[in-house]
Amino acid sequence: MNFINAPLLTLLPLFIFVFQTRCYAAVEGIIGNMPLDKNPNITQQLPHTNASEIIISRKQYVISYNKTTRSPNWAAWELDPKKIGSADRSNSFIQDAELEEFLDKQGSQFRAVTSTEYKGTCFDRGHQVPSADRTNSARDNEATFTMSNMLPQTPFLNRVMWEDLERYTRDLVSVKNKKAYVIAGPIYDQNFGAIGPNNDIPVPSKNFKIIFLLESNQTAKDITKDTPALAVILPNTLADGSAVPTREDVDCETLADHSSGKADWNSYRTTVDEVEKLTGIRF
Repeated sequence: MNFINAPLLTLLPLFIFVFQTRCYAAVEGIIGNMPLDKNPNITQQLPHTNASEIIISRKQYVISYNKTTRSPNWAAWELDPKKIGSADRSNSFIQDAELEEFLDKQGSQFRAVTSTEYKGTCFDRGHQVPSADRTNSARDNEATFTMSNMLPQTPFLNRVMWEDLERYTRDLVSVKNKKAYVIAGPIYDQNFGAIGPNNDIPVPSKNFKIIFLLESNQTAKDITKDTPALAVILPNTLADGSAVPTREDVDCETLADHSSGKADWNSYRTTVDEVEKLTGIRF
């Protein structure tokens, strides 16, 4: 498949992705190891959301974390060939210690998600910023395994459509020596229940992703109406299109069988307008 040429190409007007200028004071807090105004994973203006928001600004990504849903509102990252290397997959899911410290100092009733809170739920800990997009070093890969980067995803979404789109994006970047700017996150337009010991991690009904493909020497500031772009909204369902049952006697291994699912992420292409409509976020 060719990202550059029709029919896969979707050209999206600049105004629907250029980040709305807003004061950082509207954010509950900014944490991380990189000043936000110097972070290469996003422009200096952030997507605008009215939801609870703690900005996590790290070398590897920028995440808008929602302390109420205990999940990201969105995650943004830059991908170029230099980020793809030979580091092994960490596979060590961990609580975001810096986020936990911030919440504790704020006297918040909310806690950062621990690595075991998805256990027994039939949902995968679904990376937003992919592990394989940060294999240039072990440390960068480990950063993608913080639970602040996870959403509850069905095995079919996480291991089939989501993974296939991730692989497709990496192939474009590595083969064509391009640079991609990606933003992804949850959509809650249906009630799919909640997980966790306290049932306080809502399950998204869908996941969105927006990808802009640039030349290797460009940055996010170079995005124009002519920049090749792709937006998708993928359902967070099982292979047969159904939601994960909420009863306790569910066989998770059976639900994880996605051999019958033939869904193609390309059939879920959409527009940023539609993503904005369903998320309430202005890009």
